[in-house]
Amino acid sequence: MANIPHEALHHIFREEPGLFSKTMSRILKEDFPEVHGVSVLNSDLTEIKPLARYADTVLKVETGEGAEIIVIEPQTTISKKKLRSWAYYIAYLENKYELPASLLVVTPCEATAEWARRPITLGPKRKPSLRVLPLVLGPGNTPFITDPETAAEDIVLAVFAVLTHRLDPDIEKALHPLAIALSGLDETTARFFAEFTSVGLGDGCAYTTWKRIIMTMTYPYASRLRDDFKAEGLAEGREEGREEGREEGRLRGRAETVLMLLDSRGIEYAEADRERIMSCTNLDVLAHWAVSAASVKRIEELFEV
Repeated sequence: MANIPHEALHHIFREEPGLFSKTMSRILKEDFPEVHGVSVLNSDLTEIKPLARYADTVLKVETGEGAEIIVIEPQTTISKKKLRSWAYYIAYLENKYELPASLLVVTPCEATAEWARRPITLGPKRKPSLRVLPLVLGPGNTPFITDPETAAEDIVLAVFAVLTHRLDPDIEKALHPLAIALSGLDETTARFFAEFTSVGLGDGCAYTTWKRIIMTMTYPYASRLRDDFKAEGLAEGREEGREEGREEGRLRGRAETVLMLLDSRGIEYAEADRERIMSCTNLDVLAHWAVSAASVKRIEELFEV
């Protein structure tokens, strides 16, 4: 199971390699030959051991026209350094397997998608030595599925679409239909894709919305995920409680330091002054008072701005 959104965008092709052929024909409108089989290749592209190079997912696709290699790379932000890496992956894999290789970039950011669609050209501008033409899947060309029936027709594509659109402010319109569509699968499969979606959404509004949707669902597949979310909430609550306890301890300790300094110097103060110091909830103010307590001659000076 992938553990971060970046990983989920390409791991889903490993969980369901057939997704590639679907995206090629349905989304990218590529005239790709019929796929007979797909296998995952080792993504370690290292030649010299100290210099490690890894592609995210590398698939070997058996088609009616022969075998091909597909390199799948998730990319959230624009990074010029990746361009040479991608060109390296293609050249290395073609050389190693002696098969034609293509690059598929997947991204949840349309600006990154537009950047990635540009041809990668290496060599002198006057006469380039190498050109790579990436295939790109992004929010602009991946369907935004808002109908449960449509999502149910192709669950894998629906999950991939949700992950690709996770930055969309209207993502709830796609999450709710997906949750409903999952109920039509067997419990084990539905639970897998529900958990995969949770991981792929990462932290943020989309994940919070998905959690809220699942917490209201009564479908059997959602039960364990609901328990996970409840445990997560309890853990967050305990951590918040611990942090609040630490904050209270720091405040009390600093206030007591102020009083100790005043007492050591024989500075008289009333009970109201003591209460004011002990009830202060601003660490910076208490720090200021602690410094001043070492030099003030009367309590009134302590509270002067």
